[in-house]
Amino acid sequence: MANETKATRPPVVTILGHVDHGKTSLLDRIRHANVAAGEIGGITQAIGAYQIEHNGKPITFIDTPGHAAFSAMRARGGKAADVAILIVAADDSVMPQTRESIEHIKNAKIPFVVAVNKVDLPGANTEKIKADLANCGVYVEGYGGNVPIVHISAKSGQGVDDLLEVILLLAELEELKDTSNVDPASALVVESSLHPQKGPLATLLVKLGTFKKNDDLYLGNQNIGKIRSMIDYSGKTVVTASPSTPVQIIGFSKVPDVGEIIAASPSERLESAIIATQSDQSIDLPNIILKADVQGSLEAIVSAIKDQVNIISSQVGLVTDTDIANAAASGAEIIGFNTKMSSPVAKLAEVEKVKFSNFRIIYQLFDYISEIKEKKQSEMAPKLVENGQAKVLKVFNFGAVIVFGCLCVSGKIKIGDLVQGSKIISLKANKKDVDEVKKDEEFGMVIEPQIELKPGDIISYQSIEE
Repeated sequence: MANETKATRPPVVTILGHVDHGKTSLLDRIRHANVAAGEIGGITQAIGAYQIEHNGKPITFIDTPGHAAFSAMRARGGKAADVAILIVAADDSVMPQTRESIEHIKNAKIPFVVAVNKVDLPGANTEKIKADLANCGVYVEGYGGNVPIVHISAKSGQGVDDLLEVILLLAELEELKDTSNVDPASALVVESSLHPQKGPLATLLVKLGTFKKNDDLYLGNQNIGKIRSMIDYSGKTVVTASPSTPVQIIGFSKVPDVGEIIAASPSERLESAIIATQSDQSIDLPNIILKADVQGSLEAIVSAIKDQVNIISSQVGLVTDTDIANAAASGAEIIGFNTKMSSPVAKLAEVEKVKFSNFRIIYQLFDYISEIKEKKQSEMAPKLVENGQAKVLKVFNFGAVIVFGCLCVSGKIKIGDLVQGSKIISLKANKKDVDEVKKDEEFGMVIEPQIELKPGDIISYQSIEE
């Protein structure tokens, strides 16, 4: 009998940032604090992932490479994770790979925390880092935004506990569902190699279900081995691996590629479900699982709606408990055409809060798809609130940067507010950097991207409603 499903699963975390900013040092600091001395190194380094406990709560870390040559793998690492740490050296600030890492995090659409490392060095300048991050569209707490920022020293351990607390808080807000009872189990390949004695090896990060010793291993519908042995981050042999757990698997018949989805049984359905939750398209379009009575109807519907929604899977037949599990894991709605679900499956759908809509007339299905697409677009559109107005007094052109000297006519103006769609990234009053200015105060502002304003213009400034 399957174990009772827990409410949540451990968060999966990746650390991204510029080379030499301290990612490896931070990983080592966290690992040394949580793993016995005899277990450090060896298998811990080899599997590219490990799990720790902080205040009794497990956290999984993926050790994605930090060098620019491995940017593709780093992008996969970001998508495999629930939370990211953007590490920036306090004596070096934002660098090219920092900007690249920011793009990976934004594309993955996951929450993140900025870890300012090396704050104990003489050249540390955290205010410059905040300004440089703002220029990259990252606005930290206390600097016009809500991205958490923690000051740390990976060398001494200063602030590392605070960083772990923030990670757990972000994970709690994400409400990560435990999917250990989903069948079949599936996982993401985070590292792979060919061992001269052991043969093909791969580190899997379990995404859905629970892997067990002797389970078959499938890439899509292709059998590529059987689990002969599973080894955890500390080198111990385990017989099961649940969601968010990294394990090194022995038993592959060939070396799988990093980023591939491995399942415990043939399942194109699960592969497409996980990939869909990681794709950029799934962010912009509503996710659906499509079921129909016959193949001809299914193909006709897919052809008509494929550009309007993100179809995670499309199959003929009744709605199954696996469909419910996939929908719950990917935030999808199940759309049926001349199909239905059994009473036990309907109860599972109610528990998992998965919506099921069935249609017998095809144009009604098409109308419904249009409605949910419009609703999704409406939900995604930012709602703007007007905060007040300012008058442009002077324009200072410094080449790459244009500063507008203004007078606040009404309300308050803050860093991060919008002017004609451009974001305010810097405010100065009385020659000092400030976070906001009030009515009747004169100030200088820099906005990005630049727009054309002239003295005498009255501008409105807005903020995005939270």
